[in-house]
Order: sequence, then structure tokens, then C-alpha cells
Amino acid sequence: MSYDRSALPSEEEARLKPGPLTVYRRRAMGSDFEVAVNESGDADRESFAADAALAALDEVDRVEEILSVFRPHSTISRLNLLAPEMDVRVDEELWGWLETSLRLSVETEGAFDVACAPLWRAWGFAKRDGEFPSKEKLAAALRLSGARHLRLDPAARSVAFDESGVELNFGAIGKGIALDCAATTLENEGLGSFLLQGGKSGVIARGGRKNDFSFATSALIRGASTHAPTHEEDDEIDEESGLRRRRRGSTQKDAQIALDALLPDFGDDAFFEPPSNEPVGWTIGVSHPLHPDRRLAELWLRDKALATSGSTWQFFRSGGKRYSHIIDPRTGYPSFGVLSATVLAPTATEADALSTAFFVAGATFTESYCAKRKDVAAFLVLEKGESGGYELASFNFEPGTLRLVDGR
Repeated sequence: MSYDRSALPSEEEARLKPGPLTVYRRRAMGSDFEVAVNESGDADRESFAADAALAALDEVDRVEEILSVFRPHSTISRLNLLAPEMDVRVDEELWGWLETSLRLSVETEGAFDVACAPLWRAWGFAKRDGEFPSKEKLAAALRLSGARHLRLDPAARSVAFDESGVELNFGAIGKGIALDCAATTLENEGLGSFLLQGGKSGVIARGGRKNDFSFATSALIRGASTHAPTHEEDDEIDEESGLRRRRRGSTQKDAQIALDALLPDFGDDAFFEPPSNEPVGWTIGVSHPLHPDRRLAELWLRDKALATSGSTWQFFRSGGKRYSHIIDPRTGYPSFGVLSATVLAPTATEADALSTAFFVAGATFTESYCAKRKDVAAFLVLEKGESGGYELASFNFEPGTLRLVDGR
């Protein structure tokens, strides 16, 4: 069999062209979780990758069963029910997640708080719709919110609340936890190069994307979905906020949906030359918060995690005003001033929580935090007064790893 060499891309074009991916997808936490791996062309290797990817997606399901407040029989739902009345012992895994959450709450001066579920309920998110609460209702919710209400016994590994009405909600960190658990599964299965994403808001990258003389750049879906989305599911419910949001592209082919979902709008045009002397990683697109159909920036990610928080898709309107789904735990009101916050961190758990905290706390706090944590990088899109424009701020990115795409 012979090939027409004139049809092949040039050596330079091929070096910068991403090779084919296999993407395994499943619905979880109100989102699409996906594992993308380089295709090998070897049947045994492909079967091995498929088994590893499905095991990782099973791990996401397991974490959701523990942390979802939308499931009445989840571990967190039972803990919220019993902890106002008694000390509740938890296993080592959940205790570790809780300790990490409380540490991040202290580090972010309360801009992230895992115990602000009363505020989440006051704003109508528990009913899967946003509403502006009365001053009295908001004041009562604010009084019951905050990690100060938790009573922890490390020796007994038990949790109690100091009064009725206090609740935990891992919505602002849960997808990061699920991604870390799934990544550990992939690594334990022996998979060293993959891109794992959850809900278009979080990514873990290991190894790099293959570059070769490749004719095919689309992905294949191989038995990873628990079910196919239908038109009745167009209004999906986000696990973090509880708000409805429109699903994109219901008429698109599954393979294209899978490619587009790699945080966010990751496609064939996303690849650019790696920094000098750096190993090849994965190209991640950061969408424009004001124009979500456009990519604002691209960055290189390798052996790190990334998370983005914003209100592009999740918000509600009241009295003619648009309100973010991200509530400031310190004031009880929706955050303002930041359009989106993208964070790179060693783990997806940290990246998830910190993206929320930086969205809430703003650029000055983000700069101060990143000055102390050199292993954390942040890219903020900030509101620009009343002009309707935006400003950009970035912290701790190594030269050549972040570039703007939309200069407008």
C-alpha cells in the first residue's frame, strides 16, 4: 500500500498538529466527565486504556455518591441530617477531604467555605432555581453559615454541628475531589498520559498529547456514557450551584461534543508550539466570559490541575439584574468584580476551591495568595467599571506557558 506524499502535511505542520484522541465520557455531578488518551493503534493497548478510563469514571460516580447534596442517601446528606444532634464518625477519606476544605477556608480568609449551604439554600439553588431572598431570610442563613459552626474531634474522627440548620456542601470543591480520585485510578492502572476533565470547569493533565503525521483528529466514544442525552435533558442541573443551564449543541455528533468539552472549546485549532526546552503537554483553552463562543487565552498544562470559576453559564435574574451563582460566604451576596478566575494548582481539589475563592476575593487577594504559593498560578478576567469591557491579571505563570488569543 502506498501513500501520496504530497497529501501529507509538512514536517513543521505535522510537529504542531495534535494526534488523534480517544475520549471516554460519562454524565456525573450534572456534567460531562471525560478521559482523553492518545490513540496507540495497538488493540491491546487500546483495550487497556479503555479499562483504565472506565475505572476512573466509576470512581467519579463513587465520589458523587458520597458528596452530592442532591442525593438524600449520600454520605453528606446523612451527615447534615445527624450532625446537629450527635457526633458523627466519618471514614478517613471524607475526614481528609474535610480537613483540606477547612485548611483552604482559613488560607482564603473565608472566601471559600464548605459550610455555607444555608446561603446556597437561601438563594434558591437547593430548589434548582435562583431567587433573591428577603433580608430576614438572608440574615438567618448568614448566621448559620461558616466553618465556625463545625465541632471536629480528630481522635474520634467525628463531626458535629453546634446548632440545627448548619450544613456542609462540597459543591465548590467536589468536582476537583472527583478528578483527583479519578486521576489516581488512572495512574494506578498504569496510564501515564491523559487529560481528565469534569464539567468544563476542571482539568487534570498528565504527560502530553501525541503529535504525529495524523489524518484523523476526531475522537471516538467507546461505551463510557451511562446514557445518551435526550432533548428532554437539554436543561441540565449543575451539581455546584443547583441552577439549570442549557446544554450545548444537542445536534452535534457525540465525538465533536466530547472534543469541545475539554475545558472549554478545546479543538483542532487549540494546539500551539510548546515553550522552549519544555516537554510537550496539553493545550487548554480558556473561553471568553463575555463571549463564550470565543477563546480568550490558551495555556500549556502538564502534570498539573486547572479549574475555572465564572458565571457565564450559571446565573439568574431578579428585578432586571443578573446575579452570579457564586455567593460570597462572608457577605451572603453574589460576587461581583471578577468575570472568571482560572487557577493552576498541584491538585484539582485545590484548583477547584481556589478558583471559587479568587472569583470571590478579587485580584488583590489573588496576588497576595500567589505571592505565598509559588506552585499556584491564576488568570483573572476582571470587570472594567461601567464600560462593559474587561481587564486581565495573571500571577505566577512561567514565561511562554500562557498566551492571549483574543486581543480585542
